[in-house]
Amino acid sequence: MIKLFCIPGGAASATAYLPWVKLLDKDVKLCLLEIPGRGLRRKEESRAHMAEVADDLFSNLQSQLKDGEDYMVLGYCFGAVAGYELYRRIAESGTKLPSRMFFCASDPPDGNTYKTSIFTDRAREDELKETLTRYFHPSLFEGPEDLAAFAGKYTQLCYESYERAGQVVAVRPEEIFADYAGNEERYFEKSKALEFANHTMDLLDIDQKIVQEYQNSPQDYFRIEAPVTVFAGDRDTMTTLEAVSGWSRMAGGEFDLRVIDGGHLILIDGYQNCIPIINDLARAREASRA
Repeated sequence: MIKLFCIPGGAASATAYLPWVKLLDKDVKLCLLEIPGRGLRRKEESRAHMAEVADDLFSNLQSQLKDGEDYMVLGYCFGAVAGYELYRRIAESGTKLPSRMFFCASDPPDGNTYKTSIFTDRAREDELKETLTRYFHPSLFEGPEDLAAFAGKYTQLCYESYERAGQVVAVRPEEIFADYAGNEERYFEKSKALEFANHTMDLLDIDQKIVQEYQNSPQDYFRIEAPVTVFAGDRDTMTTLEAVSGWSRMAGGEFDLRVIDGGHLILIDGYQNCIPIINDLARAREASRA
């Protein structure tokens, strides 16, 4: 048996990994590392700095790990950088090192993508629109064009509020639905989805500021002695293959780059292509210990 500890991406919950259970080998146990302020821990206060996030992840991992157990760690996007700092704490504590580290759809810690916020860089507008469309079921809208128009309007309001207040301000239904007044019942489901989007954008803002502060501050980078596997989507618009390949600078030993069919959300839309690789590596690990 080998445990697979999974860290979510920015503003996301570790529960996004739950569908993986159906495809992971029976000898690979999925373990969630939830970040405070979301998902299973949504009532807790969000952390404000990368060190606090990494400390919490380490404490969470220790609570689920018994002495001598074999395990792997996987971090996606924001969670990849947090996973790098988690590894630092594992190594410095003398805890048994993971048998493999997975980093997905992310620049390495010394990269440049996260040095500016998605909410201040209008060149990344399409990224924000793509993120938003994930939070609304298509059935709520008359068609793709209606959803795209909504995402475009919401994005503009996000940029305007950020320029005005320096943070994401919740979008009200009447700001985005022209005929909302007097039609509240008709917009009930869309309004609930809007509440969720506002909450998620708030978390994304927090996570962006955490990683922005981290990448713009001097760091004592180190090399990871555990084997490293990196997943990159071949159509990722939020980073580049060249940038993701930079994780090789952090690897002190085995480094493996796997390019997956998909965009930035490869662990949601393309996890079926990632899990066979994880299973194969887990089996190879078990065979090496036999």
